[in-house]
Amino acid sequence: MKNPDDVFMKQIAQGITWLLGQGMDCNVFIIESEGETLLIDSGLGGRINHGFGAHADSLEKLKRIIEQKNLKRVFLTHGHIDHVGGVMALQSKLELEIITSEIEAKYLKDGNSSYIEPFLGSILGSKCSPIMVSNELKEGTYLDVGEFSFQVLHTPGHTSGSSCLWDEKHQILVSGDTVFPQGSFGRTDLLSGNSEDLLTSLKRLSELEVAILLPGHMPPVISSSASPINSIKKSFENARMMLTYY
Repeated sequence: MKNPDDVFMKQIAQGITWLLGQGMDCNVFIIESEGETLLIDSGLGGRINHGFGAHADSLEKLKRIIEQKNLKRVFLTHGHIDHVGGVMALQSKLELEIITSEIEAKYLKDGNSSYIEPFLGSILGSKCSPIMVSNELKEGTYLDVGEFSFQVLHTPGHTSGSSCLWDEKHQILVSGDTVFPQGSFGRTDLLSGNSEDLLTSLKRLSELEVAILLPGHMPPVISSSASPINSIKKSFENARMMLTYY
């Protein structure tokens, strides 16, 4: 019998599964190799209602997938609710090692609602639960998942502690909300965002030879040609044009 969750999951490359982000939900990725697994971001996790495009049962789907895949480690690219809501809800129900940058960790451990829910806090009328971060990573640290070896790149701009993961061998860039496909990039007008920092981060990313781009929103880009890196270069050029005057 077909797994009902398969409609939300798609294997996009060997060892990489994409959980489609819907509405305001972010993309969630599962990395699997040699018996090791890693969840990248966790979506809203049912934190928001149908009116904003999420599904009421999204948290239960995420819980089932985490259990089926025996996921124990979660890397959070940054601390906004559309990326951390799932672990916020599930951390007391599942044994999870929650990993993020040392800068983002302080906001998550404090349950800083103004930071985590910059728009939704006033709508939802609730405070965020603190997230128990297990591992705070610095720039240049490596996060290994079997044959994959991801280097943590500190890429401030969307938030002060935003981080990307870069596997040079497989040319995989997990970009969170720092950069998106089609010449797009993360906003800088929320708490701790900074346009100048984002320009610096985008320039850095545009110099990588990326073959697989796993963004926080919009579909992943996988190519044997240079289309993903061209997209990142375009994002940098667009940001330089749009943000220079801020």
